[in-house]
Amino acid sequence: MRALATPNYSPKTVYETCINSIANTDLRDRLNLVTPNILVAAGDYEQKAKAKQLYSIPPNNCKNHEIALGGVTKKELKDVYSSHMVDRAKPARAIYDLLLSQAQLCPFCGFGQVSTLDHYLPKTKYPQLSVLPLNLVPSCKDCNTGKSTAIATTAEEQSLHPYFDHQNFIDDQWLYAEVRKTKPATIYFFVKAPEQWDNISKTRVQSHFNAFNLALRYSLEAGNEMVSLRYLFVIYSESIGSHGVEKDLEMKAKSCARQHTNSWKTAMYQALALSTWYCNGGFL
Repeated sequence: MRALATPNYSPKTVYETCINSIANTDLRDRLNLVTPNILVAAGDYEQKAKAKQLYSIPPNNCKNHEIALGGVTKKELKDVYSSHMVDRAKPARAIYDLLLSQAQLCPFCGFGQVSTLDHYLPKTKYPQLSVLPLNLVPSCKDCNTGKSTAIATTAEEQSLHPYFDHQNFIDDQWLYAEVRKTKPATIYFFVKAPEQWDNISKTRVQSHFNAFNLALRYSLEAGNEMVSLRYLFVIYSESIGSHGVEKDLEMKAKSCARQHTNSWKTAMYQALALSTWYCNGGFL
């Protein structure tokens, strides 16, 4: 996970920019009438996000055609985002693009190219938060479409929030890996949270890891990386032996850790450096 600075956009400005571009007067008027409700929901979101209690916001389980807020249906609230923020012809698209530009690599997985905005709390369950900047996180397509569709109902089930979950989640290592003695060698990734963490934090990083299917996705990335390493380590092994391979891996691990403690590369290089089998020719 990568930490991102909290976006500094007024929920009122974003919402009004979206609905002011609506040509249908009746719809625009009805959406204007629920502006106070939207702002209350925005304030509640921010308060609960800071307290790590977003799971406590109740979902709206009504159907798309049913009234979700005031005189507005769920579909109409969701369309404020999909039709009046995402649409490149709409004024609010500029805000969308600015939110998107906050990161180049996806903060949820740490390696995918950012291409869309993810609703941390999905708009299908929380339509009142459809265009709330704090709920819109730049992400890669795989994280946006591939994450678990289940919503958290407890503090432990919450995935990490790039805008609000910093400090120990970023500074302390919780992502690790081990080398599997296959041909070719493979890397298995797993979560091991620090002992001093509270139980909720320990479970949350595991929830995040599971929700975004990171074990498999990191393993695939590692496999591609190791293909490019193979011939380099053949040269090292022939010239300076397994000790040279180990030292190179250690340096790569330290370099990656200085950038991101919990990147898949950090975990992979640490595991490779610790594997006597790999350093002694397991890369062949």
